[in-house]
Amino acid sequence: MRLRVGARAPSPLPSSGLLLLGLLLLPAVVSLPREDPEDEHLRCVCMKTTSEVRPKYIRSLEVMGATVHCPVPQMIASLKNGRKICLDPNAPLYKKILRKLLES
Repeated sequence: MRLRVGARAPSPLPSSGLLLLGLLLLPAVVSLPREDPEDEHLRCVCMKTTSEVRPKYIRSLEVMGATVHCPVPQMIASLKNGRKICLDPNAPLYKKILRKLLES
């Protein structure tokens, strides 16, 4: 193996052109539009539901009726461990809970 005279090892630092490109693209990445909380009601929040949560683990329940943007009623349970899950509004147990909430 022969080495050329004046050969040098590759620099571990990026070239100045690449660095300049990164600095120019940084504001575009930082200013990406964030999802507006108001848009939450323009689509279904619950893509997947469960019917296997015991009521004793539920801290609070948020019920959203059907809308033009989401034709399915949604039940979002905040659990005592801090998680939020979507409940199946057609499950018999949750229908009963919903009926009791509407009566009171």
